[in-house]
Amino acid sequence: MIEGRALISNIEQTRKKLADLGAAFNSNYAFKDIIFVPKKAECNLSDDFLRVRVYTKNNWPTKKVVLVRKQTEFKDTGKIDNIILKKEFDAEQEAVDFVATELETEFERGFEYEREGWQYDFGKHRIFVEDIKGYKPSIEIEADSEEIESLFTKIGVIEKIRVSIPEVMRRILKR
Repeated sequence: MIEGRALISNIEQTRKKLADLGAAFNSNYAFKDIIFVPKKAECNLSDDFLRVRVYTKNNWPTKKVVLVRKQTEFKDTGKIDNIILKKEFDAEQEAVDFVATELETEFERGFEYEREGWQYDFGKHRIFVEDIKGYKPSIEIEADSEEIESLFTKIGVIEKIRVSIPEVMRRILKR
């Protein structure tokens, strides 16, 4: 399984297109991401980052707060995440305290942003249409690599994104 993300021109038009293609609406969600950046001088958040995700709305089987450290490998069609650490918490402060005590030598708090999205199921694929505050509307598809390109074409994306969203947001927020 590989994930591919691309920019779209309009959220509602894309949601309609997905319905027209036969994708089934699953749920909507909203959350805040707090990104911790590596303390090393030069780093690219497409390679390695630590995130505290605070859910305000979702129907996924998870606690309200999820801490994840990801290292990502980008391919032509998308990315493959290697989850180094995943831990769930009941409250945001618990996760932030965990980072402060257990990971303070490697990471420091960088920035945060919010997003809301709509999840669709399309056969064995999951598709996420997202509004990332301070950025452009986008779509993420979890599928086999060959199928991502085909789905991007059918949906009519504007441009593929070849860096992580934390890296995109760091550049926008200049952190």
